[in-house]
Amino acid sequence: MKRKSGFFRKFFLVMILISVIPLFFMGLRAVIINTKLSGNVEKISSNSLETAILDKQNRLSEWMAGSIDDYFSGLLRNVPRMAENISAKNMNSEQRRRIMIMEYNTGREFLALAILENPRKARMRIPDDWKHNADSVAKLAAGNPKFAFSEVYFIGEAPVIDFIYRLVGGEYLYIAISLESILSKIKGTPSQIGEEVFVVSSKGEIILHPDPDKMSDRKDISYIPLISEFLASRSPLSKGDFNGIKNIPMIGSISPVRLLGWGVVVWQTKTTAYAQVGMVKNEIKTTSRQLIRQTYTQIFVISLAAFWIAFALAKSISRPVMELSRGAERVAARDFSASVKVGSNDEIGALAEIFNQMMDELKKYDRMQADKLDALVYSIKDGLIMVDHNGKIVMANEKSRSILNTPDFLPGEDLLEAVSRSSDTFQPAANAAEIISALLKEGEENTKAEIDMSYEDMPKFYEVSRYAVLTRDKINLGSIITLRDVTLEKELAKMKDDFLHSITHDLRSPMTSIRGFLELLLDGSAGEISEEQKSFLKIMDESSEKLLGMINNLLDVSKLEAGKMVLNLKETDLSKIASTIVDFFYPQAKSLKIALSFRCAKDPGKINVDENLIERVITNLVSNAMKFTPAGGSVTVEIVDDAPTAGFLTVSVKDNGKGIPEGEVDRVFEKFHQVADTALKKTGTGLGLTVCKYIVEAHLGVIGAKSVFGKGSQFHFHIPKDLIKENGELRRKSDTL
Repeated sequence: MKRKSGFFRKFFLVMILISVIPLFFMGLRAVIINTKLSGNVEKISSNSLETAILDKQNRLSEWMAGSIDDYFSGLLRNVPRMAENISAKNMNSEQRRRIMIMEYNTGREFLALAILENPRKARMRIPDDWKHNADSVAKLAAGNPKFAFSEVYFIGEAPVIDFIYRLVGGEYLYIAISLESILSKIKGTPSQIGEEVFVVSSKGEIILHPDPDKMSDRKDISYIPLISEFLASRSPLSKGDFNGIKNIPMIGSISPVRLLGWGVVVWQTKTTAYAQVGMVKNEIKTTSRQLIRQTYTQIFVISLAAFWIAFALAKSISRPVMELSRGAERVAARDFSASVKVGSNDEIGALAEIFNQMMDELKKYDRMQADKLDALVYSIKDGLIMVDHNGKIVMANEKSRSILNTPDFLPGEDLLEAVSRSSDTFQPAANAAEIISALLKEGEENTKAEIDMSYEDMPKFYEVSRYAVLTRDKINLGSIITLRDVTLEKELAKMKDDFLHSITHDLRSPMTSIRGFLELLLDGSAGEISEEQKSFLKIMDESSEKLLGMINNLLDVSKLEAGKMVLNLKETDLSKIASTIVDFFYPQAKSLKIALSFRCAKDPGKINVDENLIERVITNLVSNAMKFTPAGGSVTVEIVDDAPTAGFLTVSVKDNGKGIPEGEVDRVFEKFHQVADTALKKTGTGLGLTVCKYIVEAHLGVIGAKSVFGKGSQFHFHIPKDLIKENGELRRKSDTL
């Protein structure tokens, strides 16, 4: 009850303040204004009235002139775009015509649109039957201006103006513009009795006037002082006493339309302007006295009514609102048991009814969502665990309990503690705890790793992934951890590798023999052969060489994966190797019209590497770059020794070729993977970059790639400068410091 009473008092006071206080101040201000106005009416003089009239006329003429200027300025802003669209290259006549029709339909005031080969001949026009005034357009085009407007002319009683805009190549864009909208604005301008609003040309002729007779005759009024002085100065002008048409005394103002040199005139006969002074004075006095009396009466009556209305409204509205408030608090606490009862049939009652319906729907939805979530989580075949920011378990499905041997997973329990506890009886759980702990420290990045959960003689491997749980508003609620069984995938991969290793071993010996016999045939040791036979044998030799290279790549990958590749370290000048490789590929690059270059800002010195293997890496990268770079492109090999890679020497191969599609960059070093590009014929086995990766990593280095599809790629690798080999093991000298 205390909360209800407080809301009632506040609502009642607000209603009183909203209704009475503004009314009081408005009434008081009205009384003061009326009193001052009544006292100052007698002080109104002819001079002050003249000033007021001129000020009004000046503002009206400036507004109208500004509107006309804005209209034509908008046209000039749009014309370059229209011209560019219409005169764009590589368009046929039909395409150009469709664009012109579109522009014609867009410009509501356009009567015609045309492209003129010269001022007298139209190459294309919309509509087709429009005939422009060739003499008028020729006069506009004299002097080759960028754009020009014609004098106003009339089609029937409709005022029209021609506009030309010079295009590239000497043609002109021609537009016939209706001035009906400007004339309508002039006709619709509020004015006093006897007041006229019209437009004169740069020569002082009436060109736009509400009276069609005065407009169509283009009456010259340049002799009138207001007009003649304006034509001399081209500046805004007001005059309180001058003779107009037929020497009638006038008062008026004129403002320039600067873009076209026109003038907007607002004038009125002096007799009409001053005739209302006496009537206005008497009317102001009478009205002022009446308003003061009415204001006092209205303030009292409305204030009294507002008091009682505010009291009744506050009382009737506060009770159901408080009921709704209590109901909302229950819903916020997920208590859907009691409905809201307000006992009214108005909008508040309807709101309460809708609120109760919403509460019922929320209750059903809450139960349904819980059932769906339970069904979804427990039917997933992979392990699924959700944790909060502190690593506490929010939920976990049965599969995750089975994988981690933790049947006692409980919501709110620390995940790592639960998994570590399981490691007492299930040793692989210790590996899982270590990997999961590392993943949870990765922040908001989605990460994954592999866990060896093999137990006794049963191999078991799981891919563990961590994903940030984000709301639609990007609010982080914690993490989802999934455990996917990849044992079968690893076994299949091992079987494939074993098969390839075995088959390549079996293929290399006969392939070596084949190449040996081919060499004997080619050098004539087995007898004389014809040129045609020699050509066929060369093709066989080249093909067998490629096949042997593929076999060697497969064997090398197998050795590198197994850690059996022996590195023969020796001091090597990488810049010399890179330069030699560039020289080797230079003739091929020249024939392909590719600019191949080598850069090395300073002497990098010598470092310990396996010269043959590193040469193989650079050769593979340069060969790949040239393969995917079109004629006219460039390939740059660069060696860098700088602060960002301190302790390492960086070799990069950059091209401006086709690039790698988005999503493929991270996979280019995978075994047998080739970039999916239907525009390029796939060649090779997809092992070249894999070999490069294993060779660089065998040197304790890092290899990577960056690419923007359609703009080129850059492959780079970093090799430690302090590699040493002790007791058959490779390490960095700095690791022992």
